[in-house]
Amino acid sequence: MKKIFTLLLVLAIGLTLSACGTEELYDPLEDGVLTVGMDLRWAPFETKDAAGNPSGISVDLAYELGRYLDVKVEIVDLEFGSLIASLSTREIDVILASMSITEDRAQSINFTDPYFYFPLITVLNQDFQDANNVTTKDELFAVDGVRYVGPRSFVSLAIPEAEALNPVILEVNDASAAVLEVVTGNSDAFIISASSAVEFQASNPTTTTIMWDPVDYSPIGMGTRKNDVPEFQELLNDFIDQLDREGGSYDRLGLLYDGVIAEGLPGQGLEFYLKDE
Repeated sequence: MKKIFTLLLVLAIGLTLSACGTEELYDPLEDGVLTVGMDLRWAPFETKDAAGNPSGISVDLAYELGRYLDVKVEIVDLEFGSLIASLSTREIDVILASMSITEDRAQSINFTDPYFYFPLITVLNQDFQDANNVTTKDELFAVDGVRYVGPRSFVSLAIPEAEALNPVILEVNDASAAVLEVVTGNSDAFIISASSAVEFQASNPTTTTIMWDPVDYSPIGMGTRKNDVPEFQELLNDFIDQLDREGGSYDRLGLLYDGVIAEGLPGQGLEFYLKDE
């Protein structure tokens, strides 16, 4: 009797563990609504218009995705650092938020193919630049003990951490805090996307300067859950594949935003974000 009870117990534990290891697949499109998460503080990609409504390149791209999938789109404004957690809890269905594809993030979520490539450039403290006169990535990374700052979960800190000479790394809550660190001289360098770097430097013209040599080109993808149905990822990649067709989404977005981009990056348009070198 004891042997039978032990056998039954082992079988029950095995079945329980097996059930726990099997996660049900989820279809984000089943209800006909696609909730898209982004942080609406990053013009011209994710921002708000004068009336407080979501606006920008990523917002328009999200609505184009909705039309492609034939579903309604709802934009959810979230702190960038909370996007992955919000995806896991199903508060949102997809991240479309200028999120860099990284190995670390890919452990938690799936990424689509890249749809943009963001040149990452550096906002420098003016006193640091006066003392070091760096003009290229190699020159900056060769300076011993440079103090790099960046928001938590941003790709910008991983690069100097891996490549710079004895970097001092400071993580802060958001981009505004990172800029303040550079403005006050508590940090020397903030690596960020080109459009954001220009905006930050323009707001602090006497205390900061820009090093234009790209530190890297960051591939940008949409983020999805690991347990989403595979067809969802396939549909997103199909959408990305057709973005560059003649008269397609890239062309339409270029017409809308080339002038806006050129205001901060003279001579540049959407094409600036479509190349990876």
